[in-house]
Amino acid sequence: MANVLASVAAYEIEVRSERQMAGIAAAKTKGVKCGRRPGSRKSRIPRDKRIAIIEHKAAGWKIARIARAVGLSRQTVYVVLKAAA
Repeated sequence: MANVLASVAAYEIEVRSERQMAGIAAAKTKGVKCGRRPGSRKSRIPRDKRIAIIEHKAAGWKIARIARAVGLSRQTVYVVLKAAA
């Protein structure tokens, strides 16, 4: 019984994938653009948060503390600091 359910589920996934690909192809022929809008990291991080990150680092704060304070990941804090250097 489990094999039957697994094969039915696999078939449904395959059919859904084919429909999705057909829909994407149809949208592309109509000129629809898929995906998120392009933009740089700088444009996605608010200016006030970038300023706060730089000021906190200048004050000697650790990266993890800065990240918690501004509500961003540590990696994003590193990216902002690298761009500011």
